[in-house]
Amino acid sequence: MERKITPLMELPLKNDFMFGQVMRTPEICKLFLEELLGKEIDHIEYVDTQKDLNDSYLHHGIRIDVYLRDEGGTVYAIEMQSAFMSDLEKRVRYYQGTMDRAELLKGRSYSGLSESFIIFVCDFDYFGTGLAVNERVSMIKDTDTMYEDGSHVIFLNSRYKTGNAGLAIKEYLDYIRTNDDSRGYTTKLLQKTVGKVQEVRSDDKMEVSYMMWQLKFQDVRAEGRAEGRAEGLAEGRAEGRAEGRAEGRAEGRAEGKNEGLTEGIILSIQNLMKRMNLSAEQAMEAIGVSKEEQPQYLEMLRQ
Repeated sequence: MERKITPLMELPLKNDFMFGQVMRTPEICKLFLEELLGKEIDHIEYVDTQKDLNDSYLHHGIRIDVYLRDEGGTVYAIEMQSAFMSDLEKRVRYYQGTMDRAELLKGRSYSGLSESFIIFVCDFDYFGTGLAVNERVSMIKDTDTMYEDGSHVIFLNSRYKTGNAGLAIKEYLDYIRTNDDSRGYTTKLLQKTVGKVQEVRSDDKMEVSYMMWQLKFQDVRAEGRAEGRAEGLAEGRAEGRAEGRAEGRAEGRAEGKNEGLTEGIILSIQNLMKRMNLSAEQAMEAIGVSKEEQPQYLEMLRQ
């Protein structure tokens, strides 16, 4: 059974579709980066939402919510994370490598790599620090020497306890956490952001785009479930027949079918992770795996 689609009129900023639409506005994206990084940006050369970066059909591609470049050539990848995932550091590592390969054309020197920022906007306290802004800093071990390779990683936390950020970024995080349009936001960033959210919600043409986006997601999710369950049932019948010869046909088929269904669920999870670039946790939630069962499937996925 498909999960109920949230109406466009109720979409919060932390929803992937809404986040992409809001951050597609160059003025908002520019304000966000200026407030977060404390630097002036003359202009954004392009803003691209849901950017696909694929090395080849053999490799795992990445899909970035917002991918852009400023006038100085600095590259920014901004991604919303509304559901907790346990592998953000590894995702950053993979994102960085894939982005660098996309940036560095064949034959160019490594010095030609652009400065880059990977920014995760999280609706959870990933590191448990309580800080609004968590920035990765690299050092040479046992020294005070910074390791500078031009890459920067920032994790924003909407559930912050300590607001180690300017007012605009704290208001931005508060809005993600509360989805409160009526609050008296004082910064230009939030006034523009809330205005854009309300504009998207009331746009009839955007309603069509949103529904198509939702249906595409559901189609891929359903296809992954169908393929996984079909293969799982086939394997279950085969295993059931084999074990039935030793333990009794009825008991063997039942047990085999259960094992086959487990394999089918694993395949469904893997399909969704690959095709929709979801985390294991997001994929399990999408196909209805309970919280209690998720740890055992995570363990099987690691094998």
